[in-house]
Amino acid sequence: MNAAIVVVPVLLPLFTAVLLALFSGRPRLERWLSLASGALLFTTALLLTARTARGAIFVLAIGGWSPHVGIVWVADSLSALMLLFASIIALAALAYAPGSLRGARERRCFYPLQQLMMAGVNGSLVTGDLFNLFVFFELMLLSSFALLALGTRAAAQRHALAYVVINLVASAVLLGGVGAVYGTAGTVNMAELAVRTREGGLPSAFWGAGALVIVVFMVKAALAPVFFWLPDAYPEASAVVNGLFAGLLTKVGVYTLFRSVPLLGAAAPGGLRSALLVIAAVTMVVGVVGALGRSTMRGILSFHIVSQVGYMIFGLALFTPIAVAAGLFHTLHNMVAKTALVFAGGVVEGIAGPGALGHARGLARTHPWVAASFFVPAMSLAGLPPLSGFWGKLLLVVAGFRAGAVVATTVSLVVGLLTLASMLKIWTAVFWGEPTGLRTRGAGGDRGMLGATLGLGALTVILGLAAAPLFAHLERTATTLLEVTPYVDAVLVQRR
Repeated sequence: MNAAIVVVPVLLPLFTAVLLALFSGRPRLERWLSLASGALLFTTALLLTARTARGAIFVLAIGGWSPHVGIVWVADSLSALMLLFASIIALAALAYAPGSLRGARERRCFYPLQQLMMAGVNGSLVTGDLFNLFVFFELMLLSSFALLALGTRAAAQRHALAYVVINLVASAVLLGGVGAVYGTAGTVNMAELAVRTREGGLPSAFWGAGALVIVVFMVKAALAPVFFWLPDAYPEASAVVNGLFAGLLTKVGVYTLFRSVPLLGAAAPGGLRSALLVIAAVTMVVGVVGALGRSTMRGILSFHIVSQVGYMIFGLALFTPIAVAAGLFHTLHNMVAKTALVFAGGVVEGIAGPGALGHARGLARTHPWVAASFFVPAMSLAGLPPLSGFWGKLLLVVAGFRAGAVVATTVSLVVGLLTLASMLKIWTAVFWGEPTGLRTRGAGGDRGMLGATLGLGALTVILGLAAAPLFAHLERTATTLLEVTPYVDAVLVQRR
């Protein structure tokens, strides 16, 4: 397989976005073009995952330039898996979108903006240097801002503005940090930075710049205390946009931390990993407490995005192969389960209307398939066996106690119980009891919306049943990630 395949996940959605602009105003054609592009993206990611699972690392030096001065794109087992799951979320969103989009403006703009956002997401996953990571972050930010602002309500516009201002500030900090990294280390290529940090002799200004970059990644991942931009902004988007954001955007931030901390953190002065452990525990608690305090499905689920990121970074902070693998497993599981839950919320709103919990009840009796589309990913998020969320949390608990992180591990167990309580809060308020306040008592719900939600829910079951081989692969990925050398050798061989 030629290394040029690495550019496909970026160029394909960019080309599709341009093509969709040419066919603007023809929604059926736009949808089918997007679905065809999504299917090709999934196939490409599947091929990359299969090859990288056998140890291959694909490196493309754009224009044949040395990584020291040129652009390098890299696909290893970690980025390939993230690309695969991102493509699954994108395909589910495209199936879900027609029934979810609100108004002519959303129907006209959603498909090209979704393709631009996917180009930003995928570029962030395959770039090999910090400056181009900034570029793809900006593409992701601008397209996501436009998607968020498509809503017509004043609240949506206000929260979209807060979202973009905070993220633009973070982007400015990132650009300054990247510039300072280059000024102190002479490169922004991540593989070369890993070599420089291990050789030693870098000035303290480099570590200050690196800290700024890590803080921005924390903002993108919505870790405490820099998560406050997320819980109010995401619920204002349409259900399909909310699901895309929940499944992809914070996970890109998580990915950048998993990529950068092993490359740079092993040689970092001070207690970087100890700080990440505390931040992860606080994020879990703040997210679940915020969820328990909300009175709408959207509000509860948006805070759980924050809480679940804490579990992912908990695995990274322990810095052992089993812990990092568990964190990666939880990341992949959460991409699917969280998107499914947000999509299920959108289906419920189509039947019962938006509003506080309890304004409509009894959906389990009148709409059993809708109830199932919520119940399965909800129990997976809460960590009930044999669903994927159970294995992710179990492996994190095992890794935590093995590493001696008793307090943080205990926090994760308590937060898991509170997560179950918040899911049951939704279940009893919306799905249980005698049917009241429903717009329709028939089959209800758009078929595409319900099918996409059920499909993602089924995938959480499949991931749970296939946990053993998937975790074995992730453990090999984690070992390679922590060793750093295979990634560095694969990239820097281009300059020899």
